[in-house]
Amino acid sequence: MKVPPRQIASFLSAIPKDINAVLLHGNDLGLISERARQIALHISSDLDDVFSVTRIDGDRAAADPSIISDSAQAIAMTADRRLVWVKGKGSEMLTACKNAFAQNIEAAFIIIEASDTTTRHALVKLFETTQHAASIGCYADNAADLGAVLREITSRDNITLDQDTASLVVQRLGSDRAASRQEIEKLALLTGPGGTLTYDDVAMALGDSSLLATTDIAIAAADGRVDTLQRRLEKAWSESQNPIMVLRGCQSYFRQLLIVARTAAGGVPMAQAIKSLRPPVHFRLQDRMVSQLGGWSTKGLFDAVNRLQDAELAIKSGGSDDMTQAGQALLGICLRRKVARR
Repeated sequence: MKVPPRQIASFLSAIPKDINAVLLHGNDLGLISERARQIALHISSDLDDVFSVTRIDGDRAAADPSIISDSAQAIAMTADRRLVWVKGKGSEMLTACKNAFAQNIEAAFIIIEASDTTTRHALVKLFETTQHAASIGCYADNAADLGAVLREITSRDNITLDQDTASLVVQRLGSDRAASRQEIEKLALLTGPGGTLTYDDVAMALGDSSLLATTDIAIAAADGRVDTLQRRLEKAWSESQNPIMVLRGCQSYFRQLLIVARTAAGGVPMAQAIKSLRPPVHFRLQDRMVSQLGGWSTKGLFDAVNRLQDAELAIKSGGSDDMTQAGQALLGICLRRKVARR
Protein backbone atom coordinates (compact mmCIF):
# COMPACT_ATOMS: atom_id res chain seq x y z
CA MET A 1 0.00 0.00 0.00
CA LYS A 2 1.01 3.61 -0.54
CA VAL A 3 0.63 5.77 2.54
CA PRO A 4 -0.74 9.20 1.47
CA PRO A 5 1.17 12.20 2.91
CA ARG A 6 -1.79 13.31 5.04
CA GLN A 7 -1.98 9.86 6.66
CA ILE A 8 1.74 9.36 7.38
CA ALA A 9 1.62 10.80 10.90
CA SER A 10 -1.26 8.56 11.98
CA PHE A 11 0.36 5.54 10.29
CA LEU A 12 3.62 6.09 12.17
CA SER A 13 1.87 6.57 15.50
CA ALA A 14 -0.06 3.31 15.18
CA ILE A 15 1.32 0.97 12.53
CA PRO A 16 -1.46 -1.33 11.24
CA LYS A 17 -1.14 -4.85 12.60
CA ASP A 18 -1.32 -6.38 9.12
CA ILE A 19 1.80 -4.49 7.96
CA ASN A 20 5.16 -6.21 8.41
CA ALA A 21 7.34 -4.36 5.90
CA VAL A 22 7.78 -0.62 5.29
CA LEU A 23 9.77 1.14 2.58
CA LEU A 24 10.95 4.71 3.21
CA HIS A 25 12.11 6.50 0.07
CA GLY A 26 12.74 10.01 -1.22
CA ASN A 27 15.33 12.80 -1.22
CA ASP A 28 15.27 13.80 2.46
CA LEU A 29 17.80 11.49 4.11
CA GLY A 30 17.16 13.00 7.52
CA LEU A 31 13.42 12.42 7.31
CA ILE A 32 13.95 8.86 6.08
CA SER A 33 16.24 8.19 9.04
CA GLU A 34 13.86 9.84 11.53
CA ARG A 35 10.83 7.88 10.34
CA ALA A 36 12.76 4.61 10.15
CA ARG A 37 13.83 5.01 13.76
CA GLN A 38 10.28 5.89 14.79
CA ILE A 39 8.98 2.70 13.18
CA ALA A 40 11.83 0.62 14.60
CA LEU A 41 11.00 1.70 18.15
CA HIS A 42 7.50 0.31 17.69
CA ILE A 43 9.07 -3.10 17.09
CA SER A 44 12.04 -3.11 19.47
CA SER A 45 12.78 -1.05 22.56
CA ASP A 46 16.51 -1.77 22.19
CA LEU A 47 17.73 -1.07 18.67
CA ASP A 48 21.25 -2.22 19.58
CA ASP A 49 20.09 -5.72 20.57
CA VAL A 50 21.85 -7.97 18.05
CA PHE A 51 19.69 -10.92 19.14
CA SER A 52 16.50 -9.30 17.83
CA VAL A 53 17.67 -6.55 15.44
CA THR A 54 19.51 -7.26 12.20
CA ARG A 55 21.02 -4.36 10.25
CA ILE A 56 21.95 -4.91 6.61
CA ASP A 57 23.71 -2.61 4.13
CA GLY A 58 22.45 -2.34 0.58
CA ASP A 59 25.65 -3.74 -0.91
CA ARG A 60 25.27 -6.89 1.22
CA ALA A 61 21.69 -7.29 0.00
CA ALA A 62 22.89 -6.94 -3.58
CA ALA A 63 25.63 -9.54 -3.07
CA ASP A 64 23.34 -11.98 -1.25
CA PRO A 65 19.70 -11.71 -2.48
CA SER A 66 18.53 -14.16 0.18
CA ILE A 67 19.94 -12.25 3.16
CA ILE A 68 16.75 -10.30 3.94
CA SER A 69 14.50 -13.38 3.84
CA ASP A 70 17.00 -15.46 5.83
CA SER A 71 17.29 -12.74 8.47
CA ALA A 72 13.52 -12.31 8.64
CA GLN A 73 13.04 -16.01 9.30
CA ALA A 74 15.66 -16.12 12.05
CA ILE A 75 14.30 -16.44 15.59
CA ALA A 76 14.35 -13.31 17.75
CA MET A 77 16.02 -14.44 20.96
CA THR A 78 15.10 -11.48 23.16
CA ALA A 79 11.94 -10.02 21.57
CA ASP A 80 8.58 -11.04 20.16
CA ARG A 81 9.58 -10.15 16.59
CA ARG A 82 12.83 -9.83 14.72
CA LEU A 83 13.50 -6.43 13.19
CA VAL A 84 15.35 -6.48 9.87
CA TRP A 85 16.62 -2.99 9.02
CA VAL A 86 18.12 -2.45 5.57
CA LYS A 87 19.69 0.75 4.27
CA GLY A 88 20.99 1.42 0.76
CA LYS A 89 20.06 2.07 -2.84
CA GLY A 90 16.79 0.79 -4.26
CA SER A 91 18.55 -1.07 -7.04
CA GLU A 92 20.67 -2.93 -4.49
CA MET A 93 17.69 -4.17 -2.49
CA LEU A 94 15.02 -4.92 -5.10
CA THR A 95 15.81 -8.60 -5.71
CA ALA A 96 16.35 -9.33 -2.02
CA CYS A 97 12.98 -7.75 -1.17
CA LYS A 98 11.23 -9.78 -3.88
CA ASN A 99 12.77 -12.94 -2.45
CA ALA A 100 11.71 -11.99 1.07
CA PHE A 101 8.10 -11.38 0.02
CA ALA A 102 8.03 -14.83 -1.58
CA GLN A 103 8.74 -16.38 1.83
CA ASN A 104 6.83 -16.53 5.10
CA ILE A 105 8.15 -13.49 6.97
CA GLU A 106 5.11 -12.73 9.15
CA ALA A 107 7.12 -13.27 12.33
CA ALA A 108 9.48 -10.40 11.46
CA PHE A 109 9.25 -6.73 10.58
CA ILE A 110 11.31 -5.29 7.72
CA ILE A 111 12.32 -1.64 7.35
CA ILE A 112 13.89 -0.52 4.09
CA GLU A 113 15.64 2.86 3.79
CA ALA A 114 16.07 3.65 0.09
CA SER A 115 17.41 7.17 -0.14
CA ASP A 116 17.90 7.42 -3.90
CA THR A 117 14.60 5.88 -4.96
CA THR A 118 11.88 7.83 -6.79
CA THR A 119 8.18 7.09 -6.79
CA ARG A 120 8.53 5.34 -10.17
CA HIS A 121 11.18 2.90 -8.99
CA ALA A 122 10.36 -0.80 -9.15
CA LEU A 123 11.06 -1.14 -5.43
CA VAL A 124 8.40 1.46 -4.62
CA LYS A 125 5.90 -0.30 -6.88
CA LEU A 126 6.74 -3.61 -5.19
CA PHE A 127 5.88 -2.25 -1.74
CA GLU A 128 2.78 -0.47 -2.99
CA THR A 129 1.36 -3.65 -4.54
CA THR A 130 2.49 -6.31 -2.04
CA GLN A 131 0.09 -7.38 0.67
CA HIS A 132 1.24 -6.52 4.22
CA ALA A 133 3.76 -3.94 2.89
CA ALA A 134 3.67 -0.14 2.85
CA SER A 135 5.55 2.61 1.03
CA ILE A 136 6.18 6.08 2.51
CA GLY A 137 7.66 8.99 0.56
CA CYS A 138 10.10 11.26 2.41
CA TYR A 139 10.76 14.54 0.66
CA ALA A 140 12.43 17.79 1.68
CA ASP A 141 10.32 20.11 3.78
CA ASN A 142 9.09 23.42 2.45
CA ALA A 143 8.44 26.48 4.57
CA ALA A 144 4.90 25.35 5.39
CA ASP A 145 6.16 21.96 6.61
CA LEU A 146 8.83 23.54 8.79
CA GLY A 147 6.25 25.96 10.16
CA ALA A 148 4.10 23.00 11.15
CA VAL A 149 7.03 21.37 12.99
CA LEU A 150 7.72 24.67 14.77
CA ARG A 151 4.06 25.01 15.83
CA GLU A 152 4.00 21.41 17.03
CA ILE A 153 7.01 21.81 19.32
CA THR A 154 6.19 25.29 20.63
CA SER A 155 2.59 24.27 21.34
CA ARG A 156 3.78 21.17 23.18
CA ASP A 157 5.97 23.30 25.47
CA ASN A 158 3.54 26.24 25.63
CA ILE A 159 6.16 28.56 24.11
CA THR A 160 5.01 31.84 22.58
CA LEU A 161 6.63 33.67 19.65
CA ASP A 162 5.57 36.31 17.15
CA GLN A 163 5.28 35.90 13.38
CA ASP A 164 8.61 37.62 12.63
CA THR A 165 10.41 35.24 14.96
CA ALA A 166 8.68 32.22 13.43
CA SER A 167 9.65 33.41 9.95
CA LEU A 168 13.28 33.78 11.02
CA VAL A 169 13.34 30.23 12.38
CA VAL A 170 12.05 28.83 9.08
CA GLN A 171 14.46 31.02 7.11
CA ARG A 172 17.49 29.84 9.06
CA LEU A 173 16.60 26.14 8.91
CA GLY A 174 17.41 23.80 6.03
CA SER A 175 15.10 21.43 4.22
CA ASP A 176 16.19 18.34 6.15
CA ARG A 177 13.45 17.32 8.60
CA ALA A 178 15.58 15.59 11.21
CA ALA A 179 18.17 18.38 11.40
CA SER A 180 15.45 21.06 11.48
CA ARG A 181 13.55 19.32 14.25
CA GLN A 182 16.74 19.07 16.30
CA GLU A 183 17.35 22.80 15.88
CA ILE A 184 13.79 23.64 16.93
CA GLU A 185 14.06 21.30 19.92
CA LYS A 186 17.24 23.15 20.89
CA LEU A 187 15.38 26.47 20.74
CA ALA A 188 12.60 25.00 22.90
CA LEU A 189 15.16 23.79 25.44
CA LEU A 190 16.83 27.21 25.56
CA THR A 191 13.48 28.96 26.02
CA GLY A 192 11.98 26.56 28.55
CA PRO A 193 8.34 25.50 28.99
CA GLY A 194 5.96 28.45 29.09
CA GLY A 195 8.63 30.90 27.94
CA THR A 196 8.79 33.39 25.10
CA LEU A 197 11.07 32.81 22.11
CA THR A 198 12.32 36.15 20.80
CA TYR A 199 13.77 37.24 17.48
CA ASP A 200 17.14 37.90 19.13
CA ASP A 201 17.12 34.43 20.70
CA VAL A 202 16.76 32.84 17.27
CA ALA A 203 19.33 35.12 15.65
CA MET A 204 21.86 34.14 18.32
CA ALA A 205 21.08 30.40 18.49
CA LEU A 206 20.89 29.94 14.73
CA GLY A 207 23.39 32.67 14.00
CA ASP A 208 25.22 33.09 10.74
CA SER A 209 28.67 32.91 12.40
CA SER A 210 28.33 29.26 13.41
CA LEU A 211 26.65 28.50 10.08
CA LEU A 212 29.53 30.05 8.17
CA ALA A 213 32.10 28.18 10.27
CA THR A 214 30.38 24.87 9.56
CA THR A 215 30.08 25.70 5.86
CA ASP A 216 33.82 26.43 5.73
CA ILE A 217 34.51 23.01 7.26
CA ALA A 218 32.23 21.29 4.75
CA ILE A 219 33.84 23.16 1.84
CA ALA A 220 37.33 22.11 2.93
CA ALA A 221 36.23 18.47 3.19
CA ALA A 222 34.50 18.57 -0.20
CA ASP A 223 37.58 20.19 -1.74
CA GLY A 224 39.85 17.48 -0.33
CA ARG A 225 42.11 20.04 1.37
CA VAL A 226 43.35 18.29 4.51
CA ASP A 227 45.44 21.13 5.96
CA THR A 228 42.60 23.62 5.55
CA LEU A 229 40.11 21.21 7.10
CA GLN A 230 42.34 20.62 10.12
CA ARG A 231 42.80 24.35 10.69
CA ARG A 232 39.07 25.00 10.46
CA LEU A 233 38.25 22.13 12.80
CA GLU A 234 40.79 23.38 15.34
CA LYS A 235 39.21 26.83 15.14
CA ALA A 236 35.71 25.37 15.58
CA TRP A 237 36.73 23.36 18.65
CA SER A 238 38.55 26.36 20.15
CA GLU A 239 35.30 28.33 19.78
CA SER A 240 33.37 25.52 21.54
CA GLN A 241 31.38 24.56 18.45
CA ASN A 242 29.18 21.53 19.10
CA PRO A 243 30.61 18.52 17.16
CA ILE A 244 27.11 17.21 16.45
CA MET A 245 26.02 20.55 15.02
CA VAL A 246 29.19 20.64 12.89
CA LEU A 247 28.39 17.17 11.56
CA ARG A 248 24.81 18.15 10.81
CA GLY A 249 25.90 21.27 8.99
CA CYS A 250 28.29 19.20 6.90
CA GLN A 251 25.56 16.63 6.28
CA SER A 252 23.36 19.42 4.94
CA TYR A 253 26.11 20.64 2.61
CA PHE A 254 26.92 17.18 1.25
CA ARG A 255 23.20 16.46 0.81
CA GLN A 256 22.98 19.56 -1.35
CA LEU A 257 25.88 18.29 -3.45
CA LEU A 258 24.19 14.90 -3.69
CA ILE A 259 20.87 16.41 -4.78
CA VAL A 260 22.61 18.47 -7.46
CA ALA A 261 24.59 15.45 -8.69
CA ARG A 262 21.42 13.37 -9.05
CA THR A 263 19.53 16.21 -10.70
CA ALA A 264 22.36 16.83 -13.15
CA ALA A 265 22.52 13.09 -13.91
CA GLY A 266 18.92 13.42 -15.12
CA GLY A 267 19.96 15.93 -17.78
CA VAL A 268 19.51 19.22 -15.91
CA PRO A 269 22.45 21.65 -16.34
CA MET A 270 24.63 21.77 -13.23
CA ALA A 271 24.22 25.52 -12.68
CA GLN A 272 20.44 25.24 -12.98
CA ALA A 273 20.37 22.32 -10.54
CA ILE A 274 22.31 24.38 -7.98
CA LYS A 275 20.04 27.40 -8.40
CA SER A 276 17.00 25.17 -7.76
CA LEU A 277 18.27 24.12 -4.31
CA ARG A 278 16.10 25.04 -1.33
CA PRO A 279 17.17 26.77 0.77
CA PRO A 280 19.10 28.63 -1.95
CA VAL A 281 22.89 28.57 -2.09
CA HIS A 282 24.70 31.91 -1.84
CA PHE A 283 25.76 33.05 -5.33
CA ARG A 284 29.42 33.21 -4.27
CA LEU A 285 29.34 29.50 -3.45
CA GLN A 286 27.68 28.26 -6.64
CA ASP A 287 30.83 28.13 -8.79
CA ARG A 288 32.68 26.41 -5.95
CA MET A 289 30.02 23.69 -5.83
CA VAL A 290 30.29 23.14 -9.58
CA SER A 291 34.05 22.65 -9.17
CA GLN A 292 33.58 20.27 -6.24
CA LEU A 293 31.03 18.16 -8.07
CA GLY A 294 33.57 17.54 -10.80
CA GLY A 295 35.56 15.47 -8.32
CA TRP A 296 32.77 13.51 -6.65
CA SER A 297 30.65 10.63 -7.88
CA THR A 298 27.06 10.28 -6.75
CA LYS A 299 28.02 7.18 -4.76
CA GLY A 300 30.89 9.04 -3.13
CA LEU A 301 28.56 11.81 -1.97
CA PHE A 302 26.00 9.26 -0.77
CA ASP A 303 28.72 7.48 1.23
CA ALA A 304 29.91 10.81 2.68
CA VAL A 305 26.43 11.66 3.97
CA ASN A 306 26.11 8.19 5.50
CA ARG A 307 29.52 8.49 7.15
CA LEU A 308 28.56 11.81 8.73
CA GLN A 309 25.28 10.32 9.97
CA ASP A 310 27.12 7.32 11.43
CA ALA A 311 29.55 9.64 13.21
CA GLU A 312 26.65 11.53 14.80
CA LEU A 313 25.09 8.26 15.98
CA ALA A 314 28.43 7.13 17.39
CA ILE A 315 28.76 10.36 19.38
CA LYS A 316 25.23 10.00 20.73
CA SER A 317 25.93 6.43 21.82
CA GLY A 318 28.94 7.58 23.84
CA GLY A 319 32.22 5.80 24.37
CA SER A 320 34.38 8.14 22.27
CA ASP A 321 35.55 11.73 22.23
CA ASP A 322 33.01 13.85 20.34
CA MET A 323 35.54 16.10 18.59
CA THR A 324 37.75 13.14 17.66
CA GLN A 325 34.80 11.20 16.24
CA ALA A 326 33.60 14.16 14.16
CA GLY A 327 37.12 15.01 13.02
CA GLN A 328 37.91 11.45 11.92
CA ALA A 329 34.73 11.24 9.86
CA LEU A 330 35.41 14.54 8.11
CA LEU A 331 39.08 13.71 7.58
CA GLY A 332 38.12 10.37 6.00
CA ILE A 333 35.78 12.15 3.58
CA CYS A 334 38.43 14.77 2.83
CA LEU A 335 41.09 12.14 2.12
CA ARG A 336 38.76 10.31 -0.25
CA ARG A 337 38.36 13.51 -2.27
CA LYS A 338 42.11 14.23 -2.12
CA VAL A 339 42.92 10.82 -3.57
CA ALA A 340 40.37 11.36 -6.35
CA ARG A 341 42.04 14.68 -7.26
CA ARG A 342 45.38 13.04 -8.02
